[in-house]
This record gives sequence, structure tokens and C-alpha cells, in this order.
Amino acid sequence: MAHRDYASPAAIQVSLFVDRLNVSNPGELLPPLTPELLRRPHRSIARNHRICEALFLARYIEKFGTGTLIMIKETAANGLAEPQFEQSPGEFLTTVWRDWLTDQFLTQLPLNARQDKAVSFLKVHRRITNADYQKLTGASESTALRDLNALGKLGIIAKVGGTGRSAHYTITTKPAKNPSKPS
Repeated sequence: MAHRDYASPAAIQVSLFVDRLNVSNPGELLPPLTPELLRRPHRSIARNHRICEALFLARYIEKFGTGTLIMIKETAANGLAEPQFEQSPGEFLTTVWRDWLTDQFLTQLPLNARQDKAVSFLKVHRRITNADYQKLTGASESTALRDLNALGKLGIIAKVGGTGRSAHYTITTKPAKNPSKPS
């Protein structure tokens, strides 16, 4: 409400997926703000001053440009990946990642202690390399590759890039299995 462009006929869209919540807001960031700048301390630039003032007085928002920083802090405190901020012509998209890899779901999978540790790492960092896995778990290169391939077969991660050092693995955004109904 506070940041949308009311000159646009587009609606605010909230989409809830298994792995994320997307909020698409009509309008673009006001200069000099950029998605990258939202990740650092920045000043508040209000598009709708009267709405912002009313929301501030009702204690729904603050006036200091810290909303995105609070989002980043809270997601990290809850073991989730940082939110994504994306600007495209006419809209601003915020993605807040959810934890579809719940303890209840994971306990029903044949994961070893190394893989459990890697999944926790992936929930925060959203990507891992074979070298990262080795460093994190103390596994050999071949064991790391075998464990990562097994996580891929379970639908938890997907390989990105070629082979060797250019390859990395990302947490999947659409699980191969329904997390609410593990097989």
C-alpha cells in the first residue's frame, strides 16, 4: 500500500508457492534506489507521503528506510535465504523464501549427517559447490559428489553449470516430491 504506484491500473499480486512468497507491486523504485541499495542502509523515499504518514502513526511502518534490512535480518535469524528484490518495467517484485524442507519432511528421507548439514547450509546460501561441501562436511571429493548426486535424485538440489569447478548446486524451487506427503 505504501509504495505502490496508484497511477498504474495493475493490482498488487501476492502469490504463495511451496518454496516462496512473491509480492508484485505496481511501480518502480524511486531514484536513486536500486534493488542492490535496498540491501544496505538507505534513506526512505516515499511515493505516497500521506499513506506513509498514516501507516507510521498507526505503527505499521517506520520512517527510516529499514524495512528491507529488517526483512533480511529476520529471514537470516530464521535460517532462510535472504529475500530477493527485482525491478522490472512497471513493477517491483519481492520474493521471500519459505522452508519447504521442513524437519518433518527431511526425517523421512534417507539423508546422512553430511547431507543434513549441507541442506542447512543450502537453506541459507541457496547454492553449494563440491568444494564447499567438502569444506563443510570434511568429505572427500568423490564422497561429496556422491552425496550431492543423491540429494539431486531426491529433488532437493539441482546442478547448475557444466562439470568441474564451474558446476554448483542450488536448492530446488519446485520439489520433485510433495513435501506434505513424502513417499
